[in-house]
Amino acid sequence: MRAVVFDAPRQVSLQDVADPDCAADDVVIRTRRAGLCGTDLHIFRDEYMSTFPLIPGHEFVGDIMEVGRDVTTFRAGQRVSVDPNLSCGRCVFCRNRRHNHCINWQGVGINRSGAFAQYVTVPAAACYSVPDAMSDVQAAFIEPVSCVVHAMNRLNVAPGDAAVIFGAGPMGMLLIQALRHRGVETLVAVDKQVVRLSTARDLGATATIEAGSDLPERLRSIAPHGFDIVVDATGVPEVITRATELLGPYGRFLQFGVAPRDAVMTLRPYDVFRNDWTILGSFALCYTFEQAIAWMNADVIDVNPLLSHCLPLEQFVTALSDFERGETMKVHFSYDH
Repeated sequence: MRAVVFDAPRQVSLQDVADPDCAADDVVIRTRRAGLCGTDLHIFRDEYMSTFPLIPGHEFVGDIMEVGRDVTTFRAGQRVSVDPNLSCGRCVFCRNRRHNHCINWQGVGINRSGAFAQYVTVPAAACYSVPDAMSDVQAAFIEPVSCVVHAMNRLNVAPGDAAVIFGAGPMGMLLIQALRHRGVETLVAVDKQVVRLSTARDLGATATIEAGSDLPERLRSIAPHGFDIVVDATGVPEVITRATELLGPYGRFLQFGVAPRDAVMTLRPYDVFRNDWTILGSFALCYTFEQAIAWMNADVIDVNPLLSHCLPLEQFVTALSDFERGETMKVHFSYDH
């Protein structure tokens, strides 16, 4: 089969590799569509928890073409999306419904072969049936929407809150829609790209600001006493440090963007104490696929404006470079069978 391979950090190629095997509890999926994620960039740069060589790709939809002998919940021909976070179900975290922190965690497309390939093998337990009315475009977004749902489950949003989000990329756009759905009244989106800010307004941001030297003053004019919620969807350490300075009393800071593993943020502990701040992380997702599917079925989340390119797998190397330079939004790779 044809597959994208990260041979080593910052080395990528398209190769012919062996078709995957199917163990007793597994299914083999023929990929229909797979999305390029910011996490894939961090993997490519060796800023994540991955091993090389690796077939990446963790946001995808496809058709089951083979089922293992012990699989009874799915059949060949079913269209499915996959939770790429694979847990053992036995460790202390799994037994307390924190499977994204499983001691024996594996990630499809992160430390085991993923979906930037014609076929991918996953445990049947990680599969979710895709509703017939849902398009392949929507289905390939189930995983990132699930990550946003997990973030909302972590974040205590109160109706009428004022929030600012840094980063209006694909994930930032999903967060904007989720925050508005949860009741945020004032929602400011900040980004370097004006064209992205226009889309952010269309999707629910009540104000948008192009990043620049006068950014703190402009944000303070909107929320003189600070924001109830500050979200980072950039992963840029300098942005993160500045973002925390905008929290008001009882403020909640959500670190959603993936920063390099060795990055450091500056934060005064006294400010956390004095202002009753809450600092939250949001790693991947945790039993939120069903909620994501429900949100998309109810039109809470519109993913269609976020897709800028749909390309054949053969164009992956060029597409990855364009994505790294910020020239695209969500990029999907489609597969002809």
